[in-house]
Amino acid sequence: MSFDLNEAVFDEQGSYLEEKAVRYEHALMEQFATSPEGQAIKERGTELGWAGAMIHYAIAYPGVTPPMMTPSDLEEVVFGLFPRKVITEKGDGAEIIQELRAFWQFLQRVYQLPQARLMLARLTPQAARRLERELQEPANFGMAKSFVLMGMQAGFDMESSEGMQAWVKAYNATVAPAMAATDPASKKKSRGAPTGIRSAQRRKRKPTHPHERREP
Repeated sequence: MSFDLNEAVFDEQGSYLEEKAVRYEHALMEQFATSPEGQAIKERGTELGWAGAMIHYAIAYPGVTPPMMTPSDLEEVVFGLFPRKVITEKGDGAEIIQELRAFWQFLQRVYQLPQARLMLARLTPQAARRLERELQEPANFGMAKSFVLMGMQAGFDMESSEGMQAWVKAYNATVAPAMAATDPASKKKSRGAPTGIRSAQRRKRKPTHPHERREP
């Protein structure tokens, strides 16, 4: 089946077509994985995944696929959504920028996307240092990401559905009531665990992120 880089992943009313978007992301990432640019990343000892996370969040939030992306979309995804949603390890900032550079070089070479040059101009060593700072700042973490990190710190396996369910149960039984008891204002709000969170498959240096669609 041929791949159309410009395929729409929204219907005529602008509604998000999840299955179509997932197929789009996987097909484009398969092309990238077999490209010289993608192979060069894998030869460094890491698997690909950051470009897929960028595609996923670009579709889910600003509502664009790579041929529609602008530098401002890239800014929103990489420096806004990644720190808020993606669970990373120390030093991942440089790895993220390296893979995204390779991805846009691939798009530039294969599809001649005119904005690829602008994207590459943003994905610099300075950008890697900035991203690393943003990724390490707890104030940037979203509720779902903070919840997953709390579970990991408490010793739960947040990469399995069983571990996630066990942490939700423990959180609702102990952590949430304790927080409500020390903060009277929280009684006016829901004290349950955040819903709609999921941990992506973890592998060596792969992004782990709670999948949330169109968060307010």
